[in-house]
Amino acid sequence: MTFTKQQLEPVSVPQPGQFPLRLTEQLKIGDAALPGAMVRSISFPSKPEDSLKISFKLPQENAERGQSNVYLDQYTGKVLRVDNALKMPLGDRVLNSFTPLHYGTFGGLSTRILYVFVGLSPLILFITGFVMYQHRYQEKSVRHNQVIELSKKRQT
Repeated sequence: MTFTKQQLEPVSVPQPGQFPLRLTEQLKIGDAALPGAMVRSISFPSKPEDSLKISFKLPQENAERGQSNVYLDQYTGKVLRVDNALKMPLGDRVLNSFTPLHYGTFGGLSTRILYVFVGLSPLILFITGFVMYQHRYQEKSVRHNQVIELSKKRQT
């Protein structure tokens, strides 16, 4: 919980007999809402009242996929909401930083390589622990066999 006011999902207003705008027109409107940003994905509306969501990546964003969004009315092309990742409240920016942290994409190739080794460490610990356990078990059985042999020699 970030204590920021939760925004409602933007809604398109269907007009009788009106068809949604063409995608090229909607992309032009989205580009104008976030100039200099690159389109990363488009979420098409599944219902007549849903808005079109275009996800962008601003050049200053660290997230590989970008976290800026433009919501458009699919019939009129009106910009319903702009989520600029660089101008979000602190709580939302902190939550948005979890995705690159989770995937290790925040520092480039070096952090991805580090994440591979960190991910393999439980396997390495399991294998070395098993080998140590097996070695200790074998030592005990060898000592036990030696004790039995010594006791047999003493009896004879």
